[in-house]
Amino acid sequence: MWESMREPADFCVEFPGPSEDVAILAASGELDIHTSPEFKERLVSAVEGGAARVVVDLTGVTFIDSSALGALIGGARRSALKHTELMIVCPPGSVARVIDLTGLHRAFAIYPTRVEALGAPARSLVDALGEPVGAAE
Repeated sequence: MWESMREPADFCVEFPGPSEDVAILAASGELDIHTSPEFKERLVSAVEGGAARVVVDLTGVTFIDSSALGALIGGARRSALKHTELMIVCPPGSVARVIDLTGLHRAFAIYPTRVEALGAPARSLVDALGEPVGAAE
């Protein structure tokens, strides 16, 4: 039987500073079919936790596949429903290239560093149709 030599991805969900307005989900290692379920679970927990912003820090990620990208897309949908801003930290490199090649860089607020993400002004939230979230029906 084939055994993987890979280390599983490490995850951490943080609530920095004196307020809990921001949740940070930091991942490292490979985000693939084996680690994406836990990544998705942590992302859902972060979005459902009530923070106004959820920052997904991919700085330590060395590989990302379609299952992890799907988890990010699902997180974006859930965050829009919860009126939570989802921000992605992804420095230049192989993971950023995958995000660019798939066109997902247009779907997410992406920042090269966590400091830049945390310092960014709040974006207005829009739904899948481009309408402001919470707009009159």
